[in-house]
Amino acid sequence: MLFLKCLIPPALFACSSALFYVAIHLPYRGRLYLSPLLFGSAILSLHTSPYLTWLTGMNVLWALFACVWIQHAAAVLYFDQLRVPQTASPWLATYKIWNDPQRRMSTGLPPRYKRSISSPSRISFTFHRLAKITLCWALQLFIIGPLVPLYFNFTAQDFAPSRKVFLRRLLPLHNNHHPITLREIQIRLFLSIYWIWIAYLMLDLCNALLSIIFSVILRLDTPNEWQPLFGSPLQACSIRRFWTKFWHRLTVSCCASSGTQVTRRLIGMTPGCRSEKIFVAFWTFLLSGLCHVIADWQAGEPCHPHDDLLFFVANFMASALELLVVRRLERVKGYRADHDKDIWSVLLKTTNRVVGYVWVLGFFFWITPKWQYPKLYAVLTQVQGY
Repeated sequence: MLFLKCLIPPALFACSSALFYVAIHLPYRGRLYLSPLLFGSAILSLHTSPYLTWLTGMNVLWALFACVWIQHAAAVLYFDQLRVPQTASPWLATYKIWNDPQRRMSTGLPPRYKRSISSPSRISFTFHRLAKITLCWALQLFIIGPLVPLYFNFTAQDFAPSRKVFLRRLLPLHNNHHPITLREIQIRLFLSIYWIWIAYLMLDLCNALLSIIFSVILRLDTPNEWQPLFGSPLQACSIRRFWTKFWHRLTVSCCASSGTQVTRRLIGMTPGCRSEKIFVAFWTFLLSGLCHVIADWQAGEPCHPHDDLLFFVANFMASALELLVVRRLERVKGYRADHDKDIWSVLLKTTNRVVGYVWVLGFFFWITPKWQYPKLYAVLTQVQGY
């Protein structure tokens, strides 16, 4: 019975996908007629995500996947109204659009987003992907996973509501707060990085397995169509670069599609203007926060809408602040370049990345507990019986 329940969410997703395959070949009015069934089955797949209990975290991962799928289908069919190109295989062309939420290879994508990469052999591609996920998961299962509880031995009080506050507790006016301890700083530092590591592990595993299925076993794709979801962590020397260069961009394209609908149809902004770009960036972070709220809620996990939205909006604000600072520094750089270009260039290159990494770590050190502590507190309170 449990096994059959686990099949319900993917079966409903398959139903929604089949309707997508039909709808994309129809005119706009026909697509509208199918939308209740298409999105209804997708929402039911999201709603039944708690059935996926065979792997820890799978319920939330599936719920997030369903949210991404709903946005992708809406963007393709109704916002951008993509059409299947006339090719020798309309079915294969439809599959390419269905399986490309990032719009890396889809028809109509601006050329600057399409990568010209020589395709590796399927054997070397499979070996590289399997070796990578094996190494990462071995590190998690045999080293990080066992050592974390031994070293920290977390309790619910480590994530109590009072622990969310840090900077205000440094002020002398707030003597009524608990003193900041070395243990608290260590936990904050650890969780500031650990949430990134866990998300990377789960999403990269899914991407690697799906890439092998579709490009090696089924051979519907070439290996170069399955690029890694994440970039190099060395590129994350600012909050903006963390989200644009390192982090996955699964929802960026569909969020931009819905965001431009708001800016152009409702607000009346000029396409491509600076205000539209700022709004679309804000919209992308806002929808990401809403997706996490909905995923936690539907997956049956502790749901804290305010904390999720605060995390993503704060990241947008930090990115915007960085742009202002960078522009100011560029003006100073331009002024000094006329006098001592070589010295300034050396100083800038040697300090920028170090300062950037410290800033990124410090920002997540501040904002991550406000996002994650309430969830951890709720789980540990239930488990430990506080």
